[in-house]
Amino acid sequence: MGLMSIIDELARAGGTALYLQRNYDVLRRVVADSLRRRGLILEPLSEAVEKRSWVRKLLWRALPKEEGVKPYGAFLYVPPGLRIQAPLTFCFVVSEAEQLVHNVIVIDEGSDVLVTSACASTKRGEAHEGYTEVYLRRGARLNYVMIHSWMRETRVTAKTGVEVGEEGSFTQFYTCLKSPSSLTSDSRALLRQEATALLSTLYVASPSSSTTISSTIILAGEGSGGEVLARAVAVKGATLRLPTRIEARAPGSRGHIECRGLQLSPDSRIETTPALYSLRGGSQLTHEAAIGKISEEELYYLMSRGFTEEEATSLLVRGFLETGIRGLPEVMKPQVDAILSILARKAVG
Repeated sequence: MGLMSIIDELARAGGTALYLQRNYDVLRRVVADSLRRRGLILEPLSEAVEKRSWVRKLLWRALPKEEGVKPYGAFLYVPPGLRIQAPLTFCFVVSEAEQLVHNVIVIDEGSDVLVTSACASTKRGEAHEGYTEVYLRRGARLNYVMIHSWMRETRVTAKTGVEVGEEGSFTQFYTCLKSPSSLTSDSRALLRQEATALLSTLYVASPSSSTTISSTIILAGEGSGGEVLARAVAVKGATLRLPTRIEARAPGSRGHIECRGLQLSPDSRIETTPALYSLRGGSQLTHEAAIGKISEEELYYLMSRGFTEEEATSLLVRGFLETGIRGLPEVMKPQVDAILSILARKAVG
């Protein structure tokens, strides 16, 4: 099962909205009539900026402004009190030269939604730069699932900036089915009073690739809480960096970092650099970081039960990655199971 198969599965599971963009052309934009009548908006960001002054004021508030990046992406607005269990799906494909995408997502008060974002490239896609701003208003909840699949030649930059309002909840899950030779990902979340966030990553770095995946949570509101969870695997000649940071700026805030790496080759390289900053008394911050290799004892045990070395390694990699999954809704479980199988196979060849 590849990326498009997973998207098809999500659609069959009852997807309620779909935005498909290839390069800079919007190929498909679908919103269920029941949601449109209740005020849900899904349209090109360029249209939203022209029609709504309040959208223009949000641009580059959650991310540092990138010169030269135009509003060529999606705009999603979910009105107050809307609870949607089926996914709202973005899909971006780069098939010519480079693609620069700027998305804005606004989830209004008390709404609870699942957004899946799929990005991919073909052999002619040289570069993808994606900038996504997410704004959650008071009491809003968002599960944001990013599933990428890249050709090896594609250069990838992905930046996500999130503002979580009071008592809001943001869960981000990031994975890559096929990793490119060069990828830089940076996710940052700012939390207001009693807000929570979980930033989780599952990643298998391809041979001789260079990857940096950064995660930052700023606890700006009293009683806010954040967690960064990462599981990463490096194979032959791969270099994988995982800088993580939690910054406590308010009393009663709490944060935790759990970052684990698995090296499958002696010439692979993994760097985990958790950083905790407490700028106000009364906060509680903790971290765990570990890098290791597959246990020979576990490998030999599985081989003694009839598995080949490759099969046994794949099973152990899958088990390692599975411990990094938390907080995803029930509708995503079949897709997550398929993702785990794909990543485990990629890790062993």
